[in-house]
Amino acid sequence: MQKKIIDAKSIKGNILVILPKFIGDAINCSPAIELLKSLYPQKQIFVIARPHLVPIFERDKSLVIISDNRFSSTQPTSLLGFASTLKKKDIELAFIMRNSLSEALLCFFAKIKFRIGYAQNGRSPFLTHSPKLNKNHHYIFRYCFLVNHAHGNLLQKIPNTKININKSTFIDTDIKTLNIGLYFGGKNKKSRHYPNDLATTAIKKIAENNTTIHFILIGDPSEKKDSELLIKELNNPKIKISNLVGETSIGEMLDIIGSLNLLVTIDSGPMHIAAAAGIPFVAIVGLGTSPWSTVAPKQKNYIPLVANGYQLDEKDIIRDITPDDISSAVSKLI
Repeated sequence: MQKKIIDAKSIKGNILVILPKFIGDAINCSPAIELLKSLYPQKQIFVIARPHLVPIFERDKSLVIISDNRFSSTQPTSLLGFASTLKKKDIELAFIMRNSLSEALLCFFAKIKFRIGYAQNGRSPFLTHSPKLNKNHHYIFRYCFLVNHAHGNLLQKIPNTKININKSTFIDTDIKTLNIGLYFGGKNKKSRHYPNDLATTAIKKIAENNTTIHFILIGDPSEKKDSELLIKELNNPKIKISNLVGETSIGEMLDIIGSLNLLVTIDSGPMHIAAAAGIPFVAIVGLGTSPWSTVAPKQKNYIPLVANGYQLDEKDIIRDITPDDISSAVSKLI
């Protein structure tokens, strides 16, 4: 067994976790947070989250969520100002899940005794422990590894991803209706965006197999125009479809996904929300920001459709996944 870097029994102060900035990555830190809860059942665990992520994590009342006001849209604070705030929290041990220099500097200036994060971006001098990152490891494994490695590899198993879901007021839970969420992304998702011409055909094919489906489009405000164009191109009044893109808060979107019967989604934040909420989903995977093997949800109730064609244009890689592929996968899950 590896020698312990941290002895949990010797830690007198509080624990800190700094989350990554994207929804999916942050949710994938929840297993590591569960490991810390098991190691420090009597300690206060603080979690620093970007302002847009706070509504997701503040539902866990066992944690104290700190909004990272360095990224506030109204009154951003400085790194040193934020570090000064952290000094007052009696934090002794910090796990830095985002591989940026600024997060290491934040904990260094906050005078946190133990600062643990990967040896990335020249930040090792500001960390007390900085293992080398193995990019072949799954993201969830990476986050859990930081916790486990620091404690001498005491733990043997990765917990499930976890989020708290409330009943959505946007969805009618009539047992006769199948509520299927759709997240194809917008042009902001670049090569991950599932093109409208294919998406509309997929919707029609899914609807052919079941007349009781209510489709619900989700997404952020930047994807609103893409969603409106999709409905216009769909041009089928017989298909029941609601466009909630840009119309909900992140907390409301969380509850919508958690209230669905199934989600059809590209590789993005909504996919990880569905996985953590235990909602069946079809994942449409083109060229992502990371290899699929390192981000694939650790769940069983989904079907991944991974593009593996011969296209040389990156934006066309995802077109290898056909509407028939999607319709067939949906039929298997419902």
